[in-house]
Amino acid sequence: MQRFMGIILGVLFLGIGIFLYFKTNNLVKNCTVETEAVVVGMKQEDSTDDVGTSYVYYPIIEYDADGKAIRVTMDKGSSNPTYNVGDKLTILYNPNKTNEFIVKGDMSSNIFTILLIAMGVFVTGYGIKVAVKKD
Repeated sequence: MQRFMGIILGVLFLGIGIFLYFKTNNLVKNCTVETEAVVVGMKQEDSTDDVGTSYVYYPIIEYDADGKAIRVTMDKGSSNPTYNVGDKLTILYNPNKTNEFIVKGDMSSNIFTILLIAMGVFVTGYGIKVAVKKD
């Protein structure tokens, strides 16, 4: 079983990367209406461990979708806030699900997805090499 751990781990990374690729691709395909959003607040989440307490900040944005004010907490947070309250962002939202959106020009999801897929391919390949290696 240990001999196949690299393959299992690699396929797991590859599977998650492919899932995220299709999820992001679907979001890009469906988010077609461009508008301006404003950062109206920050949601703070804390995590305590042996080292201490750390915080992750998630921007809360507000935008107009077909005459209706939409307020959404972004799903990407960071320890150093990427945006400040009052910042304006250009977004694309889904006209059928107005709380679904992407920040125009944000490539961070694509980079993470590409890294996961590449890591999955590498680890799977290495795992296969280890699994077929003769002792």
